[in-house]
Amino acid sequence: MPSSSTGAKILTEQRRTIIADLVAQQGSVTAEELGKRFAVSHMTIYRDLKMLEADSKLRFVRGGAVRDAPDTSEPIYSSKRRVHKKQKELIAAYAAKHFITDGDFVILEAGTTVSLMVKSLRFKHLTVMTNGLETVNEAATMLPELTVMCSGGILRDASHTFVGPQAEQFFREMRCKTLFLGASGLTLEGGITDPNPLEIQVKRAMATSVDRVVLLLDSSKFGLRSTSLLLPVTQIHTLITDAGAPQSDVDELRALGVDVRIAR
Repeated sequence: MPSSSTGAKILTEQRRTIIADLVAQQGSVTAEELGKRFAVSHMTIYRDLKMLEADSKLRFVRGGAVRDAPDTSEPIYSSKRRVHKKQKELIAAYAAKHFITDGDFVILEAGTTVSLMVKSLRFKHLTVMTNGLETVNEAATMLPELTVMCSGGILRDASHTFVGPQAEQFFREMRCKTLFLGASGLTLEGGITDPNPLEIQVKRAMATSVDRVVLLLDSSKFGLRSTSLLLPVTQIHTLITDAGAPQSDVDELRALGVDVRIAR
């Protein structure tokens, strides 16, 4: 029969293997959720994460860990819609209720969370501008209550978005109240990131034509770092997320002047 110390060692190795697998699958984990999952102390999780970082299994960050390398992959639109759908629906409904009023001119970026706002748009004289094919298709079911404007441009297969110079120019020439923006990841050190340069250029053009930028980001995106910087966090006026967002990140974002809202 193995000694208690041997049993503890095996348990530690198993726990670290599970943690490494979680980070590989999800992209990030928080120390708080790991502590609850394994019923161990914060210091135990800290040691686990530092050891896994030394083995190049993950990258230790404040409050948890993320994949060691930037995520350069771009899932197709249909698969992204199914991931964290309940949280995305909650965030989208909150954004529509609290940040849109009758007569607004708004830009809905084409991400899966932002496009879910369409079914909550029950306003008079509302004008919606977008570069998303799926967003246009959903908004078409609400005509003529909505006025819908689409940028045009080159249609990308992976995201069903219009990109390129035509799309960028369309948004630069507009003047709108609010941009509702999505992204692939957010870290306090690296800002708001996305994988595709063409998408980033259009999103930046959107941001230049509005009075405020509202970022819709479910909690799974915290701690993730994609290929390229989209915007620094200081250019975001409001961040809407769900209750799973790391509290330490929420506190630091608020300290930077970002209005963080938790959709419950």
